[in-house]
Amino acid sequence: MVFLIQRLKKASPFEKFSDRIGFYYIDLKKEERLIFKESPNFPPLGVRRDFLDSIRNYLKFDYKLIIIDALGSVSCAEVSSIDKLSLIILGKAGFKDKGSFAKGFLHELGHSLGLRDECVDYSRPSPAGEPNCATNKEEAQKWWGDLVGKSPEVNYIRGCCGNKNYIRPTIASLMNDPDKAEDFGPVNERYLREVLIP
Repeated sequence: MVFLIQRLKKASPFEKFSDRIGFYYIDLKKEERLIFKESPNFPPLGVRRDFLDSIRNYLKFDYKLIIIDALGSVSCAEVSSIDKLSLIILGKAGFKDKGSFAKGFLHELGHSLGLRDECVDYSRPSPAGEPNCATNKEEAQKWWGDLVGKSPEVNYIRGCCGNKNYIRPTIASLMNDPDKAEDFGPVNERYLREVLIP
């Protein structure tokens, strides 16, 4: 868990307020069968509502619950927002090393904060949406047109959310291919700054 925290605190824009990010570790080895239940739906793991509520009552704010499945290989998170509780599930066996695991965590954290998948080959197509997957070029121009030409990696690239006709802002970002990208990209970083630093 330590290396996930370290990688998050180095990632832009999180490094700008790393002192305000808190992590709490809960070891549930004995109780996990009472709290978690596998599901055939999405997400593939359910969590008892009273358990989630007890954490919220203790913390006094909404949070992101990160579940590390040491033996599993499925990683996912619901597209959510900063002000809503959401689950991030990380199947540790699905990653080749610590670096890949940390980037996978950042990808799923991006979803839990509102970022969309920027990949075309995706087994679970999802709806397009702000800030990083537009249904057409006109919509993309409204959302990130001001960055095209100012930032060399920002453009109108076909394919995101599993649809080859949707438009994404960059060729490579943590929301597209975490193993090949080093950052979220200018459009996603701008969005994250806006929602995380009001």
